[in-house]
Amino acid sequence: MTAAPAAAGQPGGDDLTARIFRALYQEFDLRAINGTYVVVPKGTRWLAGPSLGDIARRISDHDHPGPAASPAGPGQIAATTSSAQPSAAP
Repeated sequence: MTAAPAAAGQPGGDDLTARIFRALYQEFDLRAINGTYVVVPKGTRWLAGPSLGDIARRISDHDHPGPAASPAGPGQIAATTSSAQPSAAP
């Protein structure tokens, strides 16, 4: 059995669940990344990446930036996102 698509202008079931969660737990930020939910206290900085090695490098680079370190440089895979900013799932 498949679920009926949401009517135009109405959110899907998952969007409704997320909206309810956000309304009930306003002190937390909710992120959805490839079907996995991440919840962190509002204003908490968080990192995401395809591997722990990528995340560790980002943390290390942040602690000890090189002379040409740029967070927006090419080849940066791990994402650094302030939880106050909305995140788009790929």
